[in-house]
Amino acid sequence: MKIIVTTNQINLKNHIKLKNIQKIKSVGELDLFKANSLTLKDEVISFKAKSSEIFLMTGLKWIKKKFKISSIIFLDYVNPVNNNLLGNHIIIPKKIYSINDPPLEWSNSPLINNIQINSAINNKIRKVIYETNYDFLYGNILSIDEKFINDTTINELRNLNYFDAHNNLIFSINKFAIKNEIDIYNICIVKTNNMQNLKFENLLEKLF
Repeated sequence: MKIIVTTNQINLKNHIKLKNIQKIKSVGELDLFKANSLTLKDEVISFKAKSSEIFLMTGLKWIKKKFKISSIIFLDYVNPVNNNLLGNHIIIPKKIYSINDPPLEWSNSPLINNIQINSAINNKIRKVIYETNYDFLYGNILSIDEKFINDTTINELRNLNYFDAHNNLIFSINKFAIKNEIDIYNICIVKTNNMQNLKFENLLEKLF
């Protein structure tokens, strides 16, 4: 069984075929559904994690306790830091970083955590992206609390010339996957104001 984690910005029905969809009764107000996926050739749990790290971790821990999970697919938009990124580019993350300190503390050498991504899975994603003719690049993605994001913050990050995009959930979900020895596939789509409404079903189907 696979988990596919999205946020409210992603309409999953545009990207995978699901049948026999059933709402899962769970703790709190988790948005969980179980279904069979023709695209992924497996049973899947669809988890819409909103944009809350607490909500995400509560859901992942509960799912792991209740189900035997073979892999996680994180399908979400990332917002550009690098000016060279275009809408619908797929970023294959080389490293994922997290800064917990607020921007006011950055001049005092803030604590930056990082995760090295599984190269074998990245190579598999790259091969499939190439075969399906999507635009992609390798890059570094930063997790930072959304409340700190503004034009000034983005300019500071851009001036560091190190981070290519940001997403507030990607660090936590990858840390969870590594800790629990679960394969994770990061499908990170660059979001811009003028992006096209592409579908990624073909890519996901060829991955599995």
